[in-house]
Amino acid sequence: MRYLFLFVLLAMSLSMHAQLPGDCGTSAAPAHIKNFIRQLDYNQPRTENVIKLPITLHIVRTSAGGSGFTESQAFQTICNLNQRTASSGLFFYMPGRVRYIDEDRFFSAPDAFELFDMIEDFNVQRTINIYYTNLAQMGYCGFAFYPNSGPGGFQNDGAIVMSFPCSQPTGTTLAHELGHYLSLPHTFDGTSQAPSSINAELVTRLVQEAPGRQGANCASEGDGFCDTPADFIANRWSCPTSLVVNDFNGDRFRPDSSLYMSYANDICVSRFSEQQQQAMRATVNTLSAPRGYLTIVPMPNYPSLTAPTLHLPVNGDTLVPNQAQFRWQAVPGADFYQLRVYVGSSFTVIDTMISDTAYLHLSNKIRANRDHTWEVRAFNGANLCTDFGQRGDFVTGLYSNTSSLENQLLQNLRVYPTQLKNGESIQISGLTVGLQAEFRLLDSSGRLLFYETKRISSALSSLEIPWLNSQWLILEIAQSGQVSRHKLLLQQP
Repeated sequence: MRYLFLFVLLAMSLSMHAQLPGDCGTSAAPAHIKNFIRQLDYNQPRTENVIKLPITLHIVRTSAGGSGFTESQAFQTICNLNQRTASSGLFFYMPGRVRYIDEDRFFSAPDAFELFDMIEDFNVQRTINIYYTNLAQMGYCGFAFYPNSGPGGFQNDGAIVMSFPCSQPTGTTLAHELGHYLSLPHTFDGTSQAPSSINAELVTRLVQEAPGRQGANCASEGDGFCDTPADFIANRWSCPTSLVVNDFNGDRFRPDSSLYMSYANDICVSRFSEQQQQAMRATVNTLSAPRGYLTIVPMPNYPSLTAPTLHLPVNGDTLVPNQAQFRWQAVPGADFYQLRVYVGSSFTVIDTMISDTAYLHLSNKIRANRDHTWEVRAFNGANLCTDFGQRGDFVTGLYSNTSSLENQLLQNLRVYPTQLKNGESIQISGLTVGLQAEFRLLDSSGRLLFYETKRISSALSSLEIPWLNSQWLILEIAQSGQVSRHKLLLQQP
C-alpha cells in the first residue's frame, strides 16, 4: 500500500506539471506534512546551533560511463547550497566520495517511477541522497520526496533527484528541492488551481477582517506559513510579474519572488522565510523529528585546508605530454585533490579528482609543443569551497612512442587474473601495507568506469569491480606517487 500511495501521489504531480518543462516535479505536500507544519510553534525563539547534515552524492551515467557531469561540478552545487542555507543554520557535509551509477535505464528514465528502484537500491542510510541524472524525457529540473513519503525504507526514505542542466553552480533548484526534502511545500501549494475559491490562501494577514470579508487563513491553507505572501503562480515566472488574480476577498495577489519555494526564476529567488527555516530545522533537530536520523552520527572533525604547494613540474619544465607527471605537497586534513591542466591559461584538458599527491598522465589529452598551466586544490568532507593554489606552468615537446611505463613503476606489483568474468574479483599483491592506494578502471578509450580508494591492510588485496559492458579494460593503480597500468580482458557471457 505504501508504494501504491507513492505512485499515485507522484502520478498526480506528473500529470499536473508535465506541460511545464524545467519546473519542479515534486507533488503537492501530503496531509502529514501539512499537519507537521501547522503544529509547530513559530513564536518560540530559534536556537542558533548549526545543524550539520551528511549527504551522499550520486552521479548517474550511461551504461558505458558517459554523462559529462563531473565530481567537481557536484561539489560546487553543495558549496553553493551551503551558502544559500547559511542563514537557516543548516550545514551539509560529505562523509564519503561521489558514487557513480552506470545504468542506461536510470540515465534516460522516461518517468520518475523508473527511478524508484534506483533510490531503493543505492540510497546510503542516514544521509541525504542526491542524484544527478538526465531528466530530459520528463522535462524537470528536479524533484524530491517529503519526509516519510519516498522509497528507501526506515531511516533511508526518499531522495533529491536533479537534472544536469539545473545543477550548475549558481542555480537554485537544489535549494528548492532540499526545501521539499525538509518539509517545505511550494508557496502556491493548494492555491494555484483555484485562487479565487474560499479554500485558497487569502492575501490578508488580519485575523479579524471587516464585515463581509474572510479573515486570514495562512496557517491552514496554502503552504501553511504566514510569513510567505499568498502565491498562485504554478509555473516559472520572471520578476516582477504582470499576472493579476484576485483572491476570495477580491484582494490582488502579490507573490514574493525572493522565496526559493516559489516558481520565480533563479535570478529572482534568494531566501527561505523565517518560518520556513524553522520548519526545516524542526524536521531534523531531534531524534524523534521526521528526519532526525540524519543527526544520529555526529559530523567528524574536518580541519580547515590550505592550498597545496606545487612540486613537479617546476615552472618552465619541458614535459613529454603522454608521460607527464605531476606532484604537490600533501595538505594536512585533505581527503582528495582536484587537478586541472590547461592549454595556455584557460582551455581545460585535464580535470580530475584523486586522493594521492601525484598524478601520471599517459594519454594524449595534454597537447604536444604547447604552453600549459596547471593548478591543484584540496578538499575534505566539510570543505568543498576551497580555492586553487598558485598556478604552475610548463611546456611540452613531442609525444613518446613508448607504449607504457608499467615496468618503471611499482615493479613488484602482480594483478591476476587478467582475463576475468563480470562479477569476478581481481587479486593484487605487492602494494605497501598500511598506505592508501587508488584504483581506476578505464575502458580502451580512457573513459573512467570505476574508481575506489582504500588503505591496504594485507599483502594480498581484493578488488571487486562492477558489472561492465566493455571488453578491454585498463586497471590503473597508484600508491605513494607511483602508478601501474594493467590491461584486462573482460570475457563476455
